[in-house]
Amino acid sequence: MAIYPELEGKTVVVTGASGDLGVAICRKYLALGSKVIALYNNTKASLDALAAESDYASRLTIAQCDVANRDDVERLRVELEQRIEAVDVLVNNAGINKDNLISTMTFEEFDDVVRVNLHGTFNMTQGMLRLMRHATQASVVNVTSVAGVTASFGQSNYSASKAGISGFTRSIAKELASKGVRVNAIAPGLIESRMVKKVPRHIARTIFDAIPLNRFGRPEEIAEVVAFLSSNAASYIVGQTLVADGGLVMR
Repeated sequence: MAIYPELEGKTVVVTGASGDLGVAICRKYLALGSKVIALYNNTKASLDALAAESDYASRLTIAQCDVANRDDVERLRVELEQRIEAVDVLVNNAGINKDNLISTMTFEEFDDVVRVNLHGTFNMTQGMLRLMRHATQASVVNVTSVAGVTASFGQSNYSASKAGISGFTRSIAKELASKGVRVNAIAPGLIESRMVKKVPRHIARTIFDAIPLNRFGRPEEIAEVVAFLSSNAASYIVGQTLVADGGLVMR
């Protein structure tokens, strides 16, 4: 029996889809039989490679969208309303980091991160809401971070944006649960990805040493949790931020 058969044929929108985690999330839903609309901002080479896999090409749509730009999100909404009946799952995964100490961080560095990570999550959720209301059972999964759960040195912008996503998740979960839309979040720890490779080596080493599992996570592991949160297996889970960090925060 297929796992999460209810997701087969469902329409899933994934933001930040061209990054390592985004590709893993798209691949997981495609493997489950979902139709995936993969959104990217700057580059889509990794998504083109995914589309080249014959099993997935017919169910993968690749589209450009700057989630921090409300006009761009509105354009996407209009296009989708003309092409599909409903959005069943929205995965708000788009995110950037621009680490710096508070004493030297520029306003632009702070603002850029908050605009993409937090404002982008708001823009996409609000923009897709009308389409999600056409779904029988809709789900939003927001990707936050352990940086929004615990202190993260040199990441005041990133931590603020990710903590904001957790608060946003709880608030709209209360608003939307009675309308048939479940909202939850996942807070990954450090994951093997291009973004993590930008973390200074001494900081990454400190974090690595604090992880009881003695390894960073894999994008596929986070994708599994995202799919779970949007499935019927999580039908009674609402407004939660599930931490997947190898035990980092626990310690």
